[in-house]
Amino acid sequence: MSVVALPRLVLATHDSRDIARVLRGALRLRTEVVRLVAPPTAPGQHLLDIDIPDVGQVSLLAEPAGGARSDGYPLLVRPVTRVQMAEIFALIERLDEPSQTEPPPEPEPANDDPWDDGPDNTIFGMAAPSRIVIPEGELGAALGSPLGDDAPFPPADAWRSGVMTRPPDPRVGRLLAGKYLLEAPIGSGAAATVYRAMHKDLKREVAVKILHRENQGDTQFLRRFKAEARTASKLDHVNVTRVMDFGEEHGELYLVMELITGKSLEGILSSEGRMMPRRLADIAIQVARALVFAHGQGVIHRDIKPENIMILPDVDDDGEPCDLVKVCDFGLAKMRNPGDGEEGEITISGMLCGSPAYMSPEQTRGDSLDARTDIYALGVTMFEALTGLFPHEAFSIAELFLHKCTVPPRRPSTFVGGIPPELEAIVMRAMATNPADRYTSARELRSELKAIRDDLP
Repeated sequence: MSVVALPRLVLATHDSRDIARVLRGALRLRTEVVRLVAPPTAPGQHLLDIDIPDVGQVSLLAEPAGGARSDGYPLLVRPVTRVQMAEIFALIERLDEPSQTEPPPEPEPANDDPWDDGPDNTIFGMAAPSRIVIPEGELGAALGSPLGDDAPFPPADAWRSGVMTRPPDPRVGRLLAGKYLLEAPIGSGAAATVYRAMHKDLKREVAVKILHRENQGDTQFLRRFKAEARTASKLDHVNVTRVMDFGEEHGELYLVMELITGKSLEGILSSEGRMMPRRLADIAIQVARALVFAHGQGVIHRDIKPENIMILPDVDDDGEPCDLVKVCDFGLAKMRNPGDGEEGEITISGMLCGSPAYMSPEQTRGDSLDARTDIYALGVTMFEALTGLFPHEAFSIAELFLHKCTVPPRRPSTFVGGIPPELEAIVMRAMATNPADRYTSARELRSELKAIRDDLP
C-alpha cells in the first residue's frame, strides 16, 4: 500500500508525555484523542505527522474515529510498517527518560463517540476511568487538569512556547452534597471528570467522578453511569476499587470512590519493561481473585487490560514489600442477572465493548459473553507483561479481529527466552480461541497460578 498520497494531519503539541501517549496508542492499535493543527477533512486513512523535539518528524497511520471534542479528535492510530514498531518503542523510552518520577496520570482517552452517526459502531474504552491515581510523590504535579470543556482549540505555537494556561475549573472549591470538598481535577474522559476531594467530616481523601454537563441529558450516558455505580457498589473486595457513594446535586450525577495512590500495570510495563514471571503471577493471582468475586456477583468486567489493573505498594503478613492489586473501571461491565431492569447490559444493540487488543474472539463477533471473556483478556495481559508484545499481529481492527477468530495466538517463548513452560501453558490456555478450551472459571486459573508461583524465577 502506498501512503504517499494520503492526506496529512499534524499533531498540535510538543509535550513529551502527550506524544508518548499517542505513540503507545499506535503500538496497541488504539484510538487516542489527539490535538491537531487542523481537523481531518475526510474519513479514511491519513498520515499523522508528529514533530518530536531533538528527534525530528515521525508519521503514523491515523483514521478518524468520531466527532470533534473540546480536547481534540479521536483517531485510530497505528504504525505505518511493522519495522517502525521498534522505532516507536525506542522513542517512547527516550520521551520517558527526562522524568525521574512517574508523570501525572493522563486523562483517559475518550476513544470513540458511540453515539456518532458514522460507520464505526464499536466502543473502545468509552467510560471515564473508575481508577483514580495520583503517583507517589507527584501529588502537586497531578493537580493540573485537562483543558475544560469550553476551552478553545489552541494554536500549535501556544504549546511550543509554553504560554498555554488552563482555565480554572468552576467546580474546584465546591462542597458537594454537603460533605465532599472538591480540591482539584485529576482526570477526564468521554463521560465524566474526576476530582480529588476531601470528606469534610472524616478528613479522608476520596475521588469524585461527575458526569459532564453535556451528558446529563443523554439517556444512554445516564444509564451507563448509574449502572457503573450500582455494579461497582456490589463489589466490596480488597482487589476491586471501592465505590463509597452515589447521588445527584443541582442536576449533576456524581460517583464517590476510594482514591488510589499507585501505578497502573500499563505504566509499570512502559517504564520498566517486561515483568519477571513470579511478580506477574502474583499480580495475575490477585486479578483472578477479583474476577472470582465479580463473577460470583454476576458481573463480567469485559475490559480487563493493563490500564485497568492498578498496582499499589503494600507489605505482606511478614512485613515484606509486595504488590496490592486493584481492578478498576467497571464502566463496561455487564450484569448477567439484572435485578431491577436497569442494570443488565446497557450497550447499544449491535455494538462491541472493550479494547481491541484484549477482546476475546467471541467479544469481537458480538456473541453472548460469560466469565471466560475476562479470562481471555487476562491471558492477553499476561502475554504482554511477559513479552512486551501481543499474541496476534495485525495492521487494522478488522485484521486483528479476523486473526483472533481464526489464527491461534503466538507463544510467549517465541519472543522471549526463559519463560517457564508451566507459566506459558497457563497463558496459552487462558487465550484459547475456543472458549470451551479455556479455564472454566477464574478460580481454576487462580489455582493453577498459585500451584506454580513458588517455583517461578
